[in-house]
Amino acid sequence: MEKTRTVVRVAGQELKLSAAESEDYMQMLAKYVDKKYDDVQSAYPNLSTVNCLVLASLNMADELHRLRAEYDALDSRIAQLREMPRQSAPAAPVKRPFESKQPTTVK
Repeated sequence: MEKTRTVVRVAGQELKLSAAESEDYMQMLAKYVDKKYDDVQSAYPNLSTVNCLVLASLNMADELHRLRAEYDALDSRIAQLREMPRQSAPAAPVKRPFESKQPTTVK
């Protein structure tokens, strides 16, 4: 598979990337990381670029782990629901409004 090459900007720095993903995908990731960096930098303007990037990375790692935990919990719940026995409900009469009626015979 051919690798896509692109240049992205994160924290004011240009980075050359090469990946199997599309250029749009890599740009989207870079914008996401840059936004997280900007959020930290705005909250802590006296921090260095490196420290802002480290805090942004920790925030993203926290977000990832929380989402994974939520995913695992949902996956477990789905597995539980699949294993539950189906309760038999009383059969409701089936109405078939478009089914042709049997002709009545008159004697």
